[in-house]
Amino acid sequence: MSEADILEVPMQHASTESRATPDTNSMSASTAAELLLPYLPESVAVARRFVVAKLREWGLDDLVDDAVVIVSELVTNSVETCCQTHMLVGVRCPTDRIVRILVGDGSRSMPVMVQAGPDATSGRGLAMVHRLTHGRWGATPLPFGKVVHADLATPAPIPR
Repeated sequence: MSEADILEVPMQHASTESRATPDTNSMSASTAAELLLPYLPESVAVARRFVVAKLREWGLDDLVDDAVVIVSELVTNSVETCCQTHMLVGVRCPTDRIVRILVGDGSRSMPVMVQAGPDATSGRGLAMVHRLTHGRWGATPLPFGKVVHADLATPAPIPR
């Protein structure tokens, strides 16, 4: 999985799988960042700190709480794939009103949102992502894995 793959995830929103062609929006280097992480439980905390730091750097403090939940869920799901390479965590602003959190991993197994029962100890993560993004999340298969993305609307336009 290359850094270019994760940053070329489509703008199309879907609650399941997105297969649109990548968008061609240009973005400044200051509104895109990525980080390679191993498939270890400790990577969840590293990804959270990374996303929080970027959002605060970009003046998007209002999105921090939701972004922390989203990146935690997506990275946890990637860690559970037990791939042997590295996952790529990215955050970018593809438009002046959207922050996109991306997690790319080496598994072609697509995420599935399930209805967890009241006694279930897992299975609620993607439902939370769905709720926090108002259904604006999806997954794009790649030749050697996938990228899961989740979009948060910004309260005001992001200065470009």
